[in-house]
Amino acid sequence: MRLVVKHHIALKIAKKHGVAVAEVLEGKFLYMRVKGNRYRIIGKTVGGRYLTIFVDKKGQIYELVTARDSTDSEKKVI
Repeated sequence: MRLVVKHHIALKIAKKHGVAVAEVLEGKFLYMRVKGNRYRIIGKTVGGRYLTIFVDKKGQIYELVTARDSTDSEKKVI
């Protein structure tokens, strides 16, 4: 999977959610289509943090929309 992260999105998730782009790129994750080309990805990073990530699929590329800590109900999916 090729993931594109725009600079302003990286800044937003770091400031608002305390998520570093490196965390999004590591660990084991479960992919689920939400609607259209939007996917929700839930998983656990190598550091043990549970994240929920949203991406948009554009051809063979995925573009990061946002990333945040998973809710308790999302953690149960893993």
